Amino acid sequence: MAKAIQCDNCGAVLLEEDLFCGECGAPRPSLISPSEPAEAETPADISQIPEPAPEPYRPPVRARSPDKGWRIAFVVLLLVGACLCLAGVTSFLLFGLTESEVASPEENWLYATFCCLLPIAGAGAILALAGTGIWFARLRNR
Repeated sequence: MAKAIQCDNCGAVLLEEDLFCGECGAPRPSLISPSEPAEAETPADISQIPEPAPEPYRPPVRARSPDKGWRIAFVVLLLVGACLCLAGVTSFLLFGLTESEVASPEENWLYATFCCLLPIAGAGAILALAGTGIWFARLRNR
């Protein structure tokens, strides 16, 4: 049998399943009156509390250097430029020292200059200067 209680606001009779008073709409008074002591809840056994799942390992995130691309460009330009300069000078000396039946030694050196030294070593020098420019403009003070 349902236990009937009275509304604190208007005195209307409320059944146990009523959450609000049907007369005034006030919320149902609590079933435990202030004169009755509340049952103390017993704490759960600590051994029965499940441990939280361990976090998956996440490697630390390293901050990316904003100058990393410029450093790579500097090194690549400098190395390629130095290699081209070396290749240009080497080919200049090889072709300049060869003897030709058609051209005099002076003409040989002139051909070697225009065919090897200027285009190959010149491109290498330009690339090396571009790398040096990157160094002075972006990386020198860091």
